[in-house]
This record gives sequence, C-alpha cells and structure tokens, in this order.
Amino acid sequence: MHRYAFILGRVYTLSLAELLEVLKNSGFAYKVMACGPEVVVLELDQPLNPEKLQPRLGGVIKIIRLIDTFQKKGKEYPSQVLGPYFTFKKINNDYFTPYTGKKQFGVSIYTLDPALRFREEATRVAFLIKKILQEDALSVRAVIPLFPSQALSSVQVTENQILAKGAEIVVVSGTQRVFIGKTISVQNYEDYGRRDYQRPARDEKAGMIPPKVAQSMINLGGNFKPLDYVLDPFCGSGTILQEATLLGLRVVGSDLDSKAIENSEKNLEWFRNRYHIAIGRYKLFQSDAAEISLQLPKFDIKAIITEGTLGPIYGQVPKKTEMAANFKMLTKLYSQVFKEFAKFLQSGCRVVMCLPAYKLRASEYEYMPSIDFALTSGYTVVDPLPKDIAKKYKFLKITERGSTVYDRKDQVVAREIIIFQYGKLQEELTISNDQLSNNDQVLIGNLELEN
Repeated sequence: MHRYAFILGRVYTLSLAELLEVLKNSGFAYKVMACGPEVVVLELDQPLNPEKLQPRLGGVIKIIRLIDTFQKKGKEYPSQVLGPYFTFKKINNDYFTPYTGKKQFGVSIYTLDPALRFREEATRVAFLIKKILQEDALSVRAVIPLFPSQALSSVQVTENQILAKGAEIVVVSGTQRVFIGKTISVQNYEDYGRRDYQRPARDEKAGMIPPKVAQSMINLGGNFKPLDYVLDPFCGSGTILQEATLLGLRVVGSDLDSKAIENSEKNLEWFRNRYHIAIGRYKLFQSDAAEISLQLPKFDIKAIITEGTLGPIYGQVPKKTEMAANFKMLTKLYSQVFKEFAKFLQSGCRVVMCLPAYKLRASEYEYMPSIDFALTSGYTVVDPLPKDIAKKYKFLKITERGSTVYDRKDQVVAREIIIFQYGKLQEELTISNDQLSNNDQVLIGNLELEN
C-alpha cells in the first residue's frame, strides 16, 4: 500500500470533500488513516502521479509521500521521536533529490490535533538534520518556517526551489503516531493568481468566485469523461467555465446580463490562448436561467456548476428584514430554475451551486430557510463526505442540510456550497473484507468496503 499526506486549504471540509471525490472518481481505493483540520493521511492501493493530481485540486496545498511511521510515548515531541531515526544515509538517500550544487531543505510540522502545539519544533528538527549532514561535509542550507508557523508556505518551498535542490521533510504528528515523509508536489499559487487577477475582464462589484473554489465545485460535480458538457447558467465573468475547460471539459455558459456574456467571452478567449485550450470548447449565450432549456437541444449536459446569484453585496450585516426579502426573491427564482433544469438533466446528474449565507459573526451564519425549491422538484442533497468520516471527525464543518461554507474574513455574504442530484441517490454497495480491521474503510470508485 502507498501512504500519502495531503495538506488541506483553509476551508478544509471543502478541500477534503474535493480530494476524496477526485480519488474515488480516478479509481483509487483509499483508507483514511488520520485526519486533522490541516492535513489528512491516506493509504492508497496504488501510487499516484503528483504532476497530474496536484493541478486538478483547488483545495490541496501540498502532497507528501510518507516514508515512515512511529509510535509516540506520552508527550514526546517530534524531535525526540525522530532523533535516533535520522542518519546521513537515510536523509541523503530517502529524502533528498539528487542535486550537484549546495543543497537546500526545509522542515514542516503539521498536527492532527489542534491542541498539539510545538513551539519552534520545526527549527529544532531542521538544525538536527543540518548538523548530521554537515558532520559528513555536505554543504546545506536550511529554510525555516516563518514564526509562529511550524510549516513552510508554498511560497517558501517554491521560491527557494527546495524540491529541486533537496527536500521538504514533513512531519505529521498526532497524539499517538508520528508520520514522516517528503513533499512531492506543491500547489502553483502563481498560476492561480494569474487565472484570477490577470484576466482582461473583472467585475469587482459583482463579486467573483476564486478559481480554487470553482475548481473544487467542478470536482464535486460528478465522474466526468473528457469533453463532457457542463453548464453554468449564471456564468458572470466565466470563472467556473474557464476552470472546467482546464479540466478537459466542454462548457456552456449563459447569463441574463449581456455585460456578463461580454466579459466571459473576453476572459475565455484570453484563457484559451494562455493555456492552449482547443477551439470550440465553450459556448456562450444570453438567456434567462428559467428559460434556458430552449437553448440546449444540442448539448448533453452532464452537470450544472454555478455560483448562482447571491443577491446584493453588503459591507455590513443587513437587517433581518433585508435578509428575509433576499431569501424570498431567491426562493422564487430558484423554484423556477430547478424546474427548468429538470427538463434536460438526466437522472443522476448533479447541480453544484452556491447559496448566500450571511455571516453574523465567526462561524455563525444566516442561511436560506429552506431548499424545498429543489427538493420538491425531484432533487436530493448529496453528502459532501462519506457519512462515517463526517461522524468520526467532529471538527469537519457540514451543515445540518449537508452543505459546506466558503467565506473570507472580511466577507458579509459567504457562499453555502451544496450538491444536489436530480433523481434518487444510488445505493451504496457494501462488501465485507476480512483483511480490514474493524475501524478501517476503503473506498473503490463508488464501492464501499468495510468490515
């Protein structure tokens, strides 16, 4: 079996949901060995290709190949556990990338339990490794996390060329076990920045979904085949459309606002040239979402991925009466829209969309009071995570109706991301496996194996 750790983004529930969905749809069998708010440790049935997987994941910051695991005794610090482990041969052969110049390395420590705090522990481990290497006359430079963090940022890893010139050695510490490995890929933060801020048409007043979030939503939209069609009937400036084309899909975008269609056209053409997307991968037209079926006879839509409309943008929390009026308006709109979607969606197709959630204070939101506009039209809600994982790891943030929330610190209107499926959910097939322990679970495609 092959063990990996995945460093999750800030909205870790969404990041984990996306990761597990992509692995499942890619045919991996996986077992969750450990999970915390910033990292998940998985055992896979086959090695993964980080060059292919990392760019597909909007919510995964780093992928680490785990090399060894140790049991902790009491309140041992990682440096105490790993002290006897490191040797010149072990570090140079198992961790470092071959490089003829001065080697560079860094150490990052992630915890599975937020209560575990290791002040300057990454620095101690780094100096321990550096001392061992220098004793054997190897010229090295250690890159230290910026205080108070105990982990290198993707910027530090990239700018110092650590993966090419040495290694980022990663320690994942729980209360009972310590995992250690090396980073094999890092999210390309510069490219996401280009896809967000260098597009020719941006409408700051309308609010724009970040490319990473758009990518995560697309990945939650189903098990797509290359060149499948996805639809965004509230396309705005085209962020979801561009990210879908980068994932190998064909897209159809519409919006009631002619300016939005104009912006999407500019952005998608820029995106096509910048990322060498084949001609003919997108189709745009102006349309009311409640009448969009009239425009779609040529397209076999496999999923709808859309931010929808979040209503007015606020600089401060609106009054309850304003929230209620906005929710009433959106309920009326979406009642029409979901009935319209049912005219062309096949059973089993998903609708991944955002609903407005007004942020009252930290982690407290005012949600739309009902999603009956979808439930009464033949849709069901898909859980973003397997039920046993959501139940076991209490820190995961899933609402009572099975949605996740993406927000930013200064945002008043957050995005409640919810996965609908048209028609009944497929029943899970359960198979016993005597080789698995009582608490182990493996997912293979859409098959769940448990003992």
